Amino acid sequence: MNRYVVVSTTNNPDYYFYAPYIERAWNKIGWNICVIITNDVNESDLKLTNPLSVVIRMPKINQLRDSSIAQASRLYASNYFPLDTLLMTSDIDLLPLSDYWHPNENDITIYGYDLTWFTFYPMGYICMTAEKWQTYMNLNNNTKEEIIRDAYDTSIPHSPLANDWEEWWNWDWSMITKRLKPFEKEIKFIERGQIDIAGATLAKGRIDRYNWEETQNQSEPFIDAHCENNNVMEESKLNKFLKVFNKFYGEL
Repeated sequence: MNRYVVVSTTNNPDYYFYAPYIERAWNKIGWNICVIITNDVNESDLKLTNPLSVVIRMPKINQLRDSSIAQASRLYASNYFPLDTLLMTSDIDLLPLSDYWHPNENDITIYGYDLTWFTFYPMGYICMTAEKWQTYMNLNNNTKEEIIRDAYDTSIPHSPLANDWEEWWNWDWSMITKRLKPFEKEIKFIERGQIDIAGATLAKGRIDRYNWEETQNQSEPFIDAHCENNNVMEESKLNKFLKVFNKFYGEL
């Protein structure tokens, strides 16, 4: 079975910078990657090297911000894959650090629901076959029309049409939680666990941008790293990231 991790990016180098790094990392643990891009992204900027990596360009939708399109686009990835493909959502700034993800192809698997204190299903990570994604998201290979349909769905608690940042920024996870919640008994939840570190309660096994250095002072194995997403090429931030990446995967 083909297994793809689905991430997305706008035309923002603070995000697409990570594309070749997560490609190597996910490939090493047995996953291919799919990068969904907004209409204005130059595909060559992703610097992908694996011919099995998939890039999907989203249509321009005038009613919506590019950020909303990029975030929600991961929920529509099944429109572009064979139905038996296993698709798992993630963030482009989440770097896997170990072979942690072993979902069963027959299940809907959600990782880290406990990290939200069981309030919503996190986009990192939700996994099921493309066929199941089609069913639960009510998709029929008409991505632009389906995104617009869902943008105007007032039953979803957050809206990409809102002016308030938290309202439109949270649309993607709000939508998938709304779609899957009625089937919660059918979902396999993998709790991550949390740790009190660096003056906060954070995901266990995560090197976190909240405090990059201190969150490395926890028991291994590490699971992933939540990387910087602002001015990531600044020398000190870049060097910190590369030190971790090179430790696990070698120089790119």
